[in-house]
Amino acid sequence: MVKDFREIILNELSLSLERIDETEFQHFIQQLIRPRRILVVGVGRVLISMKAWVKRMVHLKLDINYVGSETEMPVGEGDLLIAASSSGESAIPAAIARIAKQKGAEVAYIGCSQDSTIAHMADYRILMAGRTKFNREGEFASVQPMSTLFEQQLYLLGDIISLEIMRENGWSEEDIKNRHANLE
Repeated sequence: MVKDFREIILNELSLSLERIDETEFQHFIQQLIRPRRILVVGVGRVLISMKAWVKRMVHLKLDINYVGSETEMPVGEGDLLIAASSSGESAIPAAIARIAKQKGAEVAYIGCSQDSTIAHMADYRILMAGRTKFNREGEFASVQPMSTLFEQQLYLLGDIISLEIMRENGWSEEDIKNRHANLE
């Protein structure tokens, strides 16, 4: 069974990640690397994936944190909020996105629904092929429950973005290693 499920999950990830629009991706990268404060928001397992982004992207010299962190700084004009929600309807990310817009920040949406509350208020988006909690007709057919595939994609997308930032800056692992925790 382990082999069967491993193959199913890896196949779903491969097929779904192939559908990321390259133009959206490159535009998102350019917005991400602009010098400004970045906050990310999500709930549940989505937030866990976004916290992995924060950890790695601090190593890449981005001013990034997650909403609710003890060290969260304010957002303002020109800053960026990344709202992750497969459905684009999660109450907390949608409410936080509205507040960020009121404060003058831009909003980027990462999710599976182009016709959602967060997608409509977003300045930038990366649409993923995945299931939402609503399991609507036309969504990516995943055997994994609810938005599990999206949560996995989101985690991997952070790693893809990190490699792209490293490539654009000509950085090696050694170049970013000195920004990694060293009290381990």
